[in-house]
Amino acid sequence: MSHLQTEKKEYCASDGGTITDPIQRDKMLANFMAPKNLVLRVGAQVMLIKNIDETLVNGSMGKILRFVDPALYGTDYDDVDGTGNTGKPKSERKKTTTTNMLMPVVEFAVPNRGRREAIIMTETWKVELPSGEVQVSRVQVWRLIV
Repeated sequence: MSHLQTEKKEYCASDGGTITDPIQRDKMLANFMAPKNLVLRVGAQVMLIKNIDETLVNGSMGKILRFVDPALYGTDYDDVDGTGNTGKPKSERKKTTTTNMLMPVVEFAVPNRGRREAIIMTETWKVELPSGEVQVSRVQVWRLIV
């Protein structure tokens, strides 16, 4: 991925839970497939590490097309061509952005030689006790670089 000279975003996971011993906590968090820090670039090949639906499943391969505010994905304000030009005045675009977190939009190869585009949101991985108490948790985007 270091050879790509494209837009880059870094996602730092949010870890939680009730375990306070740092050694035990780190050991449990290390068992999650989702990394603590994830750097993604436009054009990078990625792989799902959790099922989204019946066609986008664990192991599905895709390529990052762009990063977008989830509230703008699929609207006239979505920068589909990656040029920064949405056809809307810059002042109007700023008003429509609802978060500071831009999420990756990935094009996946799906069965029967098809292609499917999807925005990838955050997901929570957790270890719970039978009582429902969350021992450790990690919130991160659903991808790993391949």
